[in-house]
Amino acid sequence: MDRWLLRLGIAAPVLYLGGVIVGSLFYPGYSHATQYASELGSASAARPEIFNYGIIAAGVCAVLAGLGFALVLRTLSKGWLVSSLAGLSISLWGASMIMGGMFPMPDERHGGFGLGMAIQVAPLLVFLALNGRAQMTGLKTFLLLVLIASGALFAIMMGVGGLVHRADVGLWQRAYALSSIPWIAVAALCLDQAMGRRRAPAA
Repeated sequence: MDRWLLRLGIAAPVLYLGGVIVGSLFYPGYSHATQYASELGSASAARPEIFNYGIIAAGVCAVLAGLGFALVLRTLSKGWLVSSLAGLSISLWGASMIMGGMFPMPDERHGGFGLGMAIQVAPLLVFLALNGRAQMTGLKTFLLLVLIASGALFAIMMGVGGLVHRADVGLWQRAYALSSIPWIAVAALCLDQAMGRRRAPAA
């Protein structure tokens, strides 16, 4: 059960990015360079349900995957606190996606009351949960790179450096999304493989 829940973490980024890509195809004149992704689910979109249902589905997968992360990390690391916090951070991001799809912009609830910010610390928490496993150096290095990249892009999106302008806000948001969401699928896949090796019968 823990691995099946974990595998939903592979689906979550795919559903989110799929909602953005497919939703934009049904929005005449939509610009990925100048418009926010959330505009795909607003009243101005021709088919807002594509984006909204997509991120709701992604959110449901992420909420359940968070439980899978917690269970698998606890098994691999033998520690429950950091493992639970890592899973919770992913589940909170999922909850914010569900709210974002249920309450399209400009509804004030669209932002999920900031729950999605938990994704910023998720790579660090997964890294810390795996800190004692020398054989997962590749994943841990990847998580640190994700943490640095997503942290830098989040700061830029918040106005640091004055780099974001109306003409390119969409591009910056896409860059931030690519740094802060797809890693969930990579981590889920790597952890699933680690669990498979752990449970494989000895030759």
